[in-house]
Amino acid sequence: MDCFCKKKGFDVTIFDKDEPGSPAASYGNAGHFSPYACVLMNRPDVLTDVPAMLLSSTGPLALKWNYVPKMIPWFLQFIRNCTTKRMMHTAKNMHQILDLALPAYDELFDEIDLEGLVEKKRHLIYLE
Repeated sequence: MDCFCKKKGFDVTIFDKDEPGSPAASYGNAGHFSPYACVLMNRPDVLTDVPAMLLSSTGPLALKWNYVPKMIPWFLQFIRNCTTKRMMHTAKNMHQILDLALPAYDELFDEIDLEGLVEKKRHLIYLE
């Protein structure tokens, strides 16, 4: 968000307890632009993980049980969309959108002074 504000002419100050690139907020994956790493939620296999997620009070699907009746229509629609065909449809369309993300970041970064703050590296992705 700070890049967009700077592009619009606003003065931007980022407060971090350490220097950029140190083992803090701007280190590792916290500072990684990865539009290719979008995980689709409507994978067919995600349904087998749901019971354990619901039983964990700190899990990704922790919820208040009195809210469950209101969620039933959403959950039924989610189940209907957890097919390989729907997942591939989502993946194809997300790819078309996300494929434009890195060039858009490059354009934005070229317009503002980020000298020494953004470093381009290659990635190795291992898929089983």
